[in-house]
Amino acid sequence: NLSLSKTFGPYDKARRRIKKKKRKKMKHEMRNINRRCISLLFVLFSLVLGNCVVQASRARAIADTASLPSQVHLLNLRRHMIGSTAPTCTYNECRGCRYKCRAEQVPVEGNDPINSAYHYRCVCHR
Repeated sequence: NLSLSKTFGPYDKARRRIKKKKRKKMKHEMRNINRRCISLLFVLFSLVLGNCVVQASRARAIADTASLPSQVHLLNLRRHMIGSTAPTCTYNECRGCRYKCRAEQVPVEGNDPINSAYHYRCVCHR
């Protein structure tokens, strides 16, 4: 093996030099690629983490505001029930309510009021 490399001396040395340069260049490119990958992964991770934080805070704010109207609605229902029974609606009158009431037709399904069935609901006017 050594005897063969000595016979191809200058050609073999040039080939080795070229390979060495290519290896150096590849190592340098790999370093750049590694830096790019690490920085890209860092940016991606920070975006995902920021998105999770924002969604968690929005969900908490929505939960806080969603509970308030339901509590107010329950208080209003209880206030209407004091001293009376729940109003019952028939075709043309409301019974059991102390205020001026009127029975109104309300569609059972809110999507298509023309083709849906109706029921009557008491609408109290103060």
